Amino acid sequence: MSTRKSAKGAWVVTGAGSGFGREIARQLASRGHALSLWDRDAEGLAETRELLRGARAHLATVDVKDLEAVRATVRDARAEVGMLAHVVHCAGILRIGAAVDMSASDYRALIEVNYLGSVHVALALADELQQAASHGGRSNLVLVSSIAGLRAAPELAGYSASKFAVLGFAQALRDELSGTGVYVRVLCPPPGDTPMVRNLPYLPKIYELAPPMSAKVVAARALAALERDDFVLLVDARSRAYSAFSRLWPSALDFIVKRATRS
Repeated sequence: MSTRKSAKGAWVVTGAGSGFGREIARQLASRGHALSLWDRDAEGLAETRELLRGARAHLATVDVKDLEAVRATVRDARAEVGMLAHVVHCAGILRIGAAVDMSASDYRALIEVNYLGSVHVALALADELQQAASHGGRSNLVLVSSIAGLRAAPELAGYSASKFAVLGFAQALRDELSGTGVYVRVLCPPPGDTPMVRNLPYLPKIYELAPPMSAKVVAARALAALERDDFVLLVDARSRAYSAFSRLWPSALDFIVKRATRS
């Protein structure tokens, strides 16, 4: 376990209008951190703000698909809450369906939001995080993938592909930022009991292997995991088993997935 302290500065939380982002923002606020909260849903952001009980928070309605808007938001956030030292990038979307039946527009949206949105956040904030780390301590850049980004599953082809891309990008970025004081992490949570999952037309069969988990629990365990030096952050035993099988016993996991998702 690392004993290095965290860099001083505010936390950026994207996707803060609901789900994991909202809960991570709430828990960070309860610890006294200044926040910059981003979401494309202004109403959801306002609801999150009401939960923060007077915490110092900058709110921004921004779509992470728009790099220039993200860069402008970074400037606004710094002016309002000071140096930005940590990022938890939760903004994302989920589309489900058989791989050959999903529309090209759904595939495109998943890549643009989940993958390119992660790239845009990293591009806009990398210098800021390095500057914060240069004053002492380490900065965290947490990108959210999924256990579906470790091993794809039926009816999640487009989503899994976008989350695999996040993981690959983060691996390269971690190596490139080594020694700068910026620690790049990838959170790979199980499905969450969040509006994104609850609003699906149905639950893919693979969810029987990983039932939706409370956003409160995922957020608490994710923030606790930042005290360690792990690159991939896994928050429950099922996810750790899924990850281990995908690396060490892929044929066994193939059998499990096929059996679980058989019609």
